[in-house]
Amino acid sequence: MILLEGLSGSEIKEVSRHVSDSFYNYEYCSEDLGLKKYITNPDDMFVYINAIVYAAYKSGLLYATSENREGYMFIAGEGIGTIGFIPGMKMIFAEKKALGGFKNMKKFVSASFSDGNSIETRMRRAKRKFIRIEVLAVRKEYQRQGFMRQMMEYVYQVADEKKLPVILDTDDRDKALRYEYLGMTLERVRNCGEKYHMYDLIREPM
Repeated sequence: MILLEGLSGSEIKEVSRHVSDSFYNYEYCSEDLGLKKYITNPDDMFVYINAIVYAAYKSGLLYATSENREGYMFIAGEGIGTIGFIPGMKMIFAEKKALGGFKNMKKFVSASFSDGNSIETRMRRAKRKFIRIEVLAVRKEYQRQGFMRQMMEYVYQVADEKKLPVILDTDDRDKALRYEYLGMTLERVRNCGEKYHMYDLIREPM
């Protein structure tokens, strides 16, 4: 794994396009619409993902599997770092645009944190420190070649050294099953509306 540094604006957009395409082209299970329930076209998905990728990169939190960039990961948490204030504000405004305005953004955020709140919020309330996987994506041409496992094992190694749990949430049952196969435990399934569920997962340190 490498921390991405020294990227130009066009290179950041290229990363965003790879991640955005992997999200938009994903085939959800019959029970879930996930993020595509709220972002219904590829252009808005790119705006949404680009905001996240830009904020992660500017905050020193964006990683790639190698110089070939088969996959990308955005992680944050104890000893890793958090999104900076200015990149974070830019991210919020761009996400609002992608979601079609403040009213729709409010609906999306409210749904995403409903039915028991996010695992991150619950961990913070319990005063537990953690490392969180915010985004993980493998480019289409490199899928099913072990790169997802490579990224997960990197996070596990960092977390074990720090004696911290790893947490994430995802918006599709099959994604959750894949994370379980790679070592996570399903902590809770939250019903966040029609065909919108959040799957909260955790992996305790070894």
